[in-house]
Amino acid sequence: MKRTAVSAEDQAMFLDAVRGSQPLDSRDRIAVPPPPPSVVRVEVLPPETKLTIEGNVHRYTARAPGVSLAQVAELRTGKLHLEATLDLHGVTVGDGVSKLREFLLESRRLGRRRVRVIHGRGLHSEVGAPLREAVVADLLGPASGLVRAMASACPSDGGEGATIVIVRGPK
Repeated sequence: MKRTAVSAEDQAMFLDAVRGSQPLDSRDRIAVPPPPPSVVRVEVLPPETKLTIEGNVHRYTARAPGVSLAQVAELRTGKLHLEATLDLHGVTVGDGVSKLREFLLESRRLGRRRVRVIHGRGLHSEVGAPLREAVVADLLGPASGLVRAMASACPSDGGEGATIVIVRGPK
């Protein structure tokens, strides 16, 4: 913003009003304390877990150590009751991965065990299915500590466009 020009008369009036005043010493000034730390709790992902992966790029399953093949078979058949769904349609890859992590952490905190992540099949993408690939890579990598088992959804739950995840409970 531009400063407006002060007339000579106004300047003389100001100087006459402040004549005889002295600047404050620094010791007379009150130090303002820093603001308190944020009350927002930052949740950290648990350590990665090595998951056993089976299948191909389109139909896949993965399970943590100690998870039976029967539990993974239940995932593939769609017989499990899903407790929550995250729909990532239209979301960028970066936002999708961050929303996925938030969703998994919240699901774990709320005690949800079986969730669905809808990422799409990449039909409208020029380069395949980047969001699906990013979601699966994150579930197998950095977010694997939250995953007990996962599988591509059965056709009635979204098929190749969704992944069903059994969320690992808190230890």
